[in-house]
Amino acid sequence: MMLEITTPIIFFPGTLCDERIWIPVWKQLNIAQRSYVPLQWADTLEQMQALSADRINSFEQKVHLVGFSMGGYIAALTALQYPDKIASLTLVGYCPNGLSEQEVQQRQMLVKMIDAKKPVTMNQARLARFFTQLEMQNADLVNIVKEMESDLGPSVLKAHVQSTTPRPDLSARLKSSNFPLHFIAGELDQIAPAKPIQELTSRIATADYSQIDGTGHMMLLAQPKAVADQLYKRLS
Repeated sequence: MMLEITTPIIFFPGTLCDERIWIPVWKQLNIAQRSYVPLQWADTLEQMQALSADRINSFEQKVHLVGFSMGGYIAALTALQYPDKIASLTLVGYCPNGLSEQEVQQRQMLVKMIDAKKPVTMNQARLARFFTQLEMQNADLVNIVKEMESDLGPSVLKAHVQSTTPRPDLSARLKSSNFPLHFIAGELDQIAPAKPIQELTSRIATADYSQIDGTGHMMLLAQPKAVADQLYKRLS
């Protein structure tokens, strides 16, 4: 029996991702009103926000926002911009503490590599940041990420990185918000480590935290049933 959620949900993808990142989770849920923000279409932060506003305004009632990784940042910005339209905000594999100076420098270097037409491929070293060693043995999981990278290409990667760098700390604004806030973290996530997310949750009265054990950043692909269970528990 599929898990049914009746309130509208809007989903946001991560960097260099499209609908394929969410499909395994969607297959576990029966969502009466589901929408998706195609951030792969956007070249700027303003375009990402316009796409988000368009999806929110398509519903008369309040909506749940669910964002993964970079999509968590855009979902958080959207929720803060339209607080009266938000039933809840769920952030998966995303910590709103902002980017460190080292992360900003790494992103700037990545853009320079793309501009210089140097190859930026999803090699084993990059994959190891997204998956656990056990998950990397599953070719089906790894191939989804490689296919999205190949199909979307370096121009989308550059747009996503530039649009969300620098990334300000949103924790104070979220702490003072009046909508429910849910964090879902992967126990072994190297991109958005679980510990800072858990610590932040403890400081926000309206927030709760759940952890998907034994998985890394790509928990939507690696453990979709566990993620779906958490969404159903909080959004149904």
